[in-house]
Amino acid sequence: MATPMHGYFDYNASSLLRPQAAAALAAWIDSGGGNPSSMHARGRRARIEIEDARRSVASLADGAVARDVVFTSGATESNNTVLRGFAAAMPEATLVTSVVEHHSLVATVDDLETRGHRIVRLAARSDSSLDLAPLASLGAGPVLVSLGLANGESGAILAVDSLLAAAPAGAFVHLDVAQAAGRLLLPFGGRIDALSMSGHKFGSPPGIGALVVSPRLRGLLRPLLTGGPQEWSMRAGTPNVPGIVAMGAAARASLEGMDTEQRRLAAIRNGLWQRLRTTLPGIVRITPDDGLANTLTIALEGCSADSLIAALDLEGFCISAGSACAAGSPEPSHVMKALGLAPQYHGGVLRISAGWGTQRDDADALADALERTIRRARQAA
Repeated sequence: MATPMHGYFDYNASSLLRPQAAAALAAWIDSGGGNPSSMHARGRRARIEIEDARRSVASLADGAVARDVVFTSGATESNNTVLRGFAAAMPEATLVTSVVEHHSLVATVDDLETRGHRIVRLAARSDSSLDLAPLASLGAGPVLVSLGLANGESGAILAVDSLLAAAPAGAFVHLDVAQAAGRLLLPFGGRIDALSMSGHKFGSPPGIGALVVSPRLRGLLRPLLTGGPQEWSMRAGTPNVPGIVAMGAAARASLEGMDTEQRRLAAIRNGLWQRLRTTLPGIVRITPDDGLANTLTIALEGCSADSLIAALDLEGFCISAGSACAAGSPEPSHVMKALGLAPQYHGGVLRISAGWGTQRDDADALADALERTIRRARQAA
């Protein structure tokens, strides 16, 4: 039996499918489909659907236009396209990232480093901000700065103005916006050259994403997938039309009343935190006050996050121990290590992330379940 929607608090791993995306997907399937490279009526319809979605995805970013959007399988592919494409085109360049990024950035720069590319990793402070000082001493030569706009584990939001002030004037700036798309109006243009996103983070099915890329960076990048001329010759292969259609619908839905929705989610998050902090001793808040409105990451002393998640699952609640990509590891995530989380909290990190389907009553019910479950776990310890 499927978990009821009201018990779902793992939107940072994947949003529940938005009704608008489900309807768009169903309509495309019912139509029978078609290849957008074909010249007949079904092909033309597919192309129209793709371009409508492309405009909708572009509207997520301030300053972007449809021509800037390249559809991919998700942010992991988009991140790899930027980093590997730039490194191949400019092997002498310095690639800058941080120690708290998503695995698709961390693993890619690690691999590029083994291939001889120069990597600079920015450290993180205990308040989840980044130490940008090393950017001032990069020296001459091409630079690509590749960072997450919002951290999926801590919920911290990058200070973009501070980043741009610290980065070399001619640096290319790429932001992984997987956790920010559909929640924040994304910055693009000027000195920001690329954005990577995944549709399933804001309400489409998984397996579809986009790279929003400026003309000056696109001219340098070499595509990961070569073949046909699809996606402006940036990504060969027949496009995932149903995924693209659903992503466009999810983008439009997430933009409707975005500011109001984020204030609503912040009120739910803040109310949940105020309750937990007063009823549960030995609890630490990791998410900054000005972090993602939907995210509350906490750490509990004397608890096993995996055991708590299993117990809550039996009660119909879905939460996470952090990044879904690192679930099941007995070690604290690289993000928690980088933030300097005290050892006694390493095993007890929980990430609670709400979304479009979350109501205040749902958070109250989760708080009840958390309090029961944590007290039982501590009594049994």
